[in-house]
Amino acid sequence: MTNIRYEDVPIRENHDPMVNLSDYPFVIEPMYHAWNLSDDPTLWARKSIADKLLHIQQTQLGGKRFKIWDPWRSRVVQTNIYNKYWRELEAEYPEWDRETLEREVGVFVTKPDNPHRVPPHATGGSIDLTLVDEGGEELDLGTVFDHFGPEAAPDYFEENPGNDTARDNRRFLRTVMMDAGFGDDPDEWWHFDFGNQKWALFKDAPFAVYGEVTNPLEFNARIT
Repeated sequence: MTNIRYEDVPIRENHDPMVNLSDYPFVIEPMYHAWNLSDDPTLWARKSIADKLLHIQQTQLGGKRFKIWDPWRSRVVQTNIYNKYWRELEAEYPEWDRETLEREVGVFVTKPDNPHRVPPHATGGSIDLTLVDEGGEELDLGTVFDHFGPEAAPDYFEENPGNDTARDNRRFLRTVMMDAGFGDDPDEWWHFDFGNQKWALFKDAPFAVYGEVTNPLEFNARIT
């Protein structure tokens, strides 16, 4: 995630409920649970996002399906991801000082303990996903999930020819998501936003409609 000041965008929470994505016909693969960074395999997202994805899958994918890796996440999980990536970069680049590490980690992972910044995933309005074919095999998108490097940028293969299949699949994924109103991420081909501050900034919307959700079940209980 590029370091930007999306936190300055005002939030007008619209109370769109959280839903369990296992109740939808997507392929569910909770990666951070598999990597022991989350103790809960349940994948939650805002209902409007789940419904948008379902409509895309039913009308635009021609038999392919979405595989969901990571939608809503708590600040605890955000902290685990941030610390993991920090340790990896610190080991790979021992000459970097703390300021450089903080800047480079922040390109892909939002700092979790900034009280003035709501991590986009904490709103239930961000989603990390890919496409699978009719047999459930992932399409070639050029990198694995959470590949933190230049190759993860959505337009990498536009500017660096060499994998036309990944280029075309990224074009297709981005087109169907953007046509449905999502915003993309300049650093991660798998990441899309709707309703949160990051989405509002990219879409030049006057405000975001999703604020932070600290607990999906408690959030839903308050709005029913």
